[in-house]
Amino acid sequence: MADLMEMLDGPRTAQQELFYDLEDAMAVIAWSVNELSNIAGTARSPDEAIALMKMGTLLAAQQEKLSGYADEVKAGRIVRENNE
Repeated sequence: MADLMEMLDGPRTAQQELFYDLEDAMAVIAWSVNELSNIAGTARSPDEAIALMKMGTLLAAQQEKLSGYADEVKAGRIVRENNE
């Protein structure tokens, strides 16, 4: 499986697509958490700031789950078959 993640000179396998899709989702979530934190810092009320921070916390928890899934994909414990 590790060799699949290193062979990037041709089309990606379904396994590689899954891994990189998970990594992309984690990056979007990380950006969203950062933006929510920035917005919470300028919130109009404490309740609004708390709500934004809760959303950031929930998103960060999902990011952790996706990170675990990506690790499992990379280790070959989660496998996506090619649909050819």
